[in-house]
Amino acid sequence: MRAYEAFELLHNPIWIFDLDSKQVVWANKPALLLWESGSLHELVNRDLRASMSMAVEATLEQYRKKFQKNEKIRTWWSFTPKHKLKCALCVFSGIEIEPNRTAMLVEVVAEQNSLKRDIAFSGGGRLSLLFDDQGELISANEAFRLTFNSNFHSLGDFLSSQSRAKQWIQTASSKQELKDEISFNLNGKPHHFEISAQWLADNNQLLLNLTDITEKKQRLEEARFNAHHDYLTGLFNRRGMLDVISEYVIQKVPFVLAFLDLDGFKLINDTYGHGVGDELLKSVTKRLKEIVDPSCSLGRFGGDEFVVLFPEQSKHQVDNKLHQIIQMASIDYPIPNIGELSITSSIGASHFPTDCQNVEELIKQAGMAMHYAKSEGRNRFELFSPELSYSLNRKVLIRNRLTKAFDKRAFKLVFQPIVQTENTKIKGVEVLLRWDDSELGSVHPEEFIPIAEETGQIVEIADWVFDEVGRTLSEWKRTLPEEFVVSINVSQIQLNSSLHTRLKALLHQYGLSGKNLALEIAEPSMALKHADCVKWLENIKELDINIFLDNFGTGYSSLASLDLLPIDAIKLDKRFTSQTSDLSQEEMTNKTVLKASAALSNALKLDLIAVGVETNEQKQLLSELGCRYFQGYLVSKPLSKTIIEQRFLNVIDAEA
Repeated sequence: MRAYEAFELLHNPIWIFDLDSKQVVWANKPALLLWESGSLHELVNRDLRASMSMAVEATLEQYRKKFQKNEKIRTWWSFTPKHKLKCALCVFSGIEIEPNRTAMLVEVVAEQNSLKRDIAFSGGGRLSLLFDDQGELISANEAFRLTFNSNFHSLGDFLSSQSRAKQWIQTASSKQELKDEISFNLNGKPHHFEISAQWLADNNQLLLNLTDITEKKQRLEEARFNAHHDYLTGLFNRRGMLDVISEYVIQKVPFVLAFLDLDGFKLINDTYGHGVGDELLKSVTKRLKEIVDPSCSLGRFGGDEFVVLFPEQSKHQVDNKLHQIIQMASIDYPIPNIGELSITSSIGASHFPTDCQNVEELIKQAGMAMHYAKSEGRNRFELFSPELSYSLNRKVLIRNRLTKAFDKRAFKLVFQPIVQTENTKIKGVEVLLRWDDSELGSVHPEEFIPIAEETGQIVEIADWVFDEVGRTLSEWKRTLPEEFVVSINVSQIQLNSSLHTRLKALLHQYGLSGKNLALEIAEPSMALKHADCVKWLENIKELDINIFLDNFGTGYSSLASLDLLPIDAIKLDKRFTSQTSDLSQEEMTNKTVLKASAALSNALKLDLIAVGVETNEQKQLLSELGCRYFQGYLVSKPLSKTIIEQRFLNVIDAEA
């Protein structure tokens, strides 16, 4: 057939099939290989009609009608040359082999060799069934027989429903489009098929073509799951939780929405890397699942933000559960190759429908309550209220005015004396930052320092404080005794390898001795970066600068690790020195901590400085316990530089 010689140049199998004689009339060499044939003569003389099912014949007749309309068909086709099942993705089109006589041109786009029984499950083969108008099975192709072990005798058997079978036949015979999906359990696994039905009016027969869509369904299910779930934790993601929350709102079911954020997670990520951060998030998720009831919905909005929905609960009903979450979340987390990491959480909660009936507003309110919990010291939970909203609005205003305050030099330093417990003689002063704003009034450091840390402005503010302290010490140094110390609070953001360089330059610039300077580093900051802290602080100690461990007793660091830190003094958190005359359980605990801290500092040869001392009774107790130094309103509130010079430094001059 000279007319088909051009097809010989193609590498993919191509053959021409006579729809009348049901024979191959021409094939190129790749097609001969696919058909397991040694020659075109042998293939042309094969009797393909004998092994052809009526379902296949009916399908070919449908193809003939499409060819008359110049339509092409692209589909998977199964055939069995020499009893070997082959499956190929074919493009079928009409080709005129004689005047007014159309055959089928078959071009193989892709093939699957050595097809085994389970190939049908992969979506590779089209399964065909032919039924009469009563729903009795007439024929099934080879791909179907290989796929299904069961013997179906009727459409009702196949669909497991006689009524459904009758409905299908009625629908198809009325020439209505009929497409459906059906599922079977094959070899112990669920498989899904898409069914298209054609009514063969000439013979009053129903032709069903089944396409395996199992993988497609699985991909869709995975995509649907991934669209609503967090990839790292498997919890609902923001979209998934919004759907859950919206459904409760629509159904008008009361609930509490709790917004949880990990305290200091960004610092852990920055210090140890995102891999460690991810492990910590998974550990937190596991712990939350253990705490939260199955009736609740748990999600991760992103980063270190988690959301819990407590259905049919009031805010006060979930108090105990939120407190339990706070406690459980703060227990150390073992992380591979790192050891144990300490972290706490802050939670805010809003209630539907009491606080609001809008989804976005509820989330916003819970988030506001969470941020308020952070601003109040973290490791706690807060319930949304209008008063809380006012407080947060103030924080936003502080953030907005912070830059202007620094530009206008609205900050000032005050100094609180640190005195000897025995005779109240001054040992040194702690430098404290103050900010008076025309719109905000007096802004306490506890309000603006955390915000400055978030915005990064703390670095610029800290540099200004260092320079002011350096200038002040240079003025005082001629009259100060050698042991007098000016202590400066250092933010965890400043706690890095460059701090040594900054301090060395400060001492050189103002001609100062490091012995007159102390850095106060909060216990949480030091505990979080413990390994690096030891190295950085040892470098700073080479400058003779004192190191005070501030906020001691807040529960972040191990007592056993204190002897490894190059520190000179412990500043006991003020909560342990307040109201020591009470006989409440809390105050008895505070006294126990005081005694233990005094014993510990004595054993480690560290000075102990009590903060927040307001009464002589507290001072007397500290003296009995061996606490050498204290500061607080009993001696003096924080004072300006001028008043400190007049009231305390002149005393030093006189004594000198």
